[in-house]
Amino acid sequence: MTTYIEAVVNVPIRRSFRRQPAPPPAETDSGEMAALQTFHYHLPPELESTVAPGHLVWVPFGAQELQAVVLRRTSSAPVATKAILRLARPEPVLVAHQLELAAWIAESYVAPFSEAVRLFLPPGLLTKQGEKPAVRVRRELRISLAVTAQEARARLIELGRDTGQARVLAWLLEQGGEPAPIDDVMAACDLRSQSAIQTLAGRAVVAIEDRQVRLLLDEAAARDTLLALRGADKYVPVIDVLAAADRPLWKHELYAATPVANASMLRELEQAGLVVLREEIFERNPLSGRAYLTTQPPALTSEQAAVWERVYRAGFAEETARGFLLHGVTGSGKTEIYLRAIAETLARGRQAIVLVPEIAL
Repeated sequence: MTTYIEAVVNVPIRRSFRRQPAPPPAETDSGEMAALQTFHYHLPPELESTVAPGHLVWVPFGAQELQAVVLRRTSSAPVATKAILRLARPEPVLVAHQLELAAWIAESYVAPFSEAVRLFLPPGLLTKQGEKPAVRVRRELRISLAVTAQEARARLIELGRDTGQARVLAWLLEQGGEPAPIDDVMAACDLRSQSAIQTLAGRAVVAIEDRQVRLLLDEAAARDTLLALRGADKYVPVIDVLAAADRPLWKHELYAATPVANASMLRELEQAGLVVLREEIFERNPLSGRAYLTTQPPALTSEQAAVWERVYRAGFAEETARGFLLHGVTGSGKTEIYLRAIAETLARGRQAIVLVPEIAL
């Protein structure tokens, strides 16, 4: 005797205000079943004792092979059927009460059954033919100093533009700031004219006396000026933030601390051997760095107290299941009743589902 199944197939649902013909399910179903996104197949002999409601299986669907969730086993089918191909998972991915709740959601909210079932499936479970299941992880750069902070700051003068003024100032720093003949400076810095030296003199960086070039700035000020001349001063905030950190920083953390930082700058620092860039898996924690103080719920008004007493008595004290519809204008206190009911439910080891309106109360 042939055993049949009814299943939800992982296929996009047409959404149109015009009547559309049902997609052909490889000669598996009637138009009514197609509208509900459920389709019938029969079980091959080797799977008759294996497949149960909640199983994820591969089925033929037109020219494709798609995944489907088995809803129920049946003894008959409304149309000619094809056999399911194989199990996608050895154990059922959904249990009976989840399928029942999906059916209730579909009926109560006039939603396609297939979409209601997908609500209970973890992301990434459903795949297309030939795809290997994989967990998608977020990877991000982590940045740390490759040398000591002192060495990194000292070597920044090697980055940036190579200009005549920068060569003059760097050479004078190497000489310890001692005066040097102007001809020696020009020869050492490969200058064809004195324009770079004259420009530095006009900016009060050096002085020219008796054809001697003398540095007017102390070493720290001269290094800052040299960084600016080479355009390497933009790297200083990045080095300072990395030096102050007690661990490698994620790229987004560095960008937040130093708005001037960018990918090109990080690559240049890496090429100079000043930082290490390492791509790692980033595990997001939305509550990281946040503290939420426990607060006491506000005292209920007389109207709220009367409503809560009825909800508590009917829903908790008597261990029954009832539905309640609260009437009240905005700000009348309905949400506090919802919160009390949720807290009481969680305190009893149960779970609660909250549908938040688009105004995000």
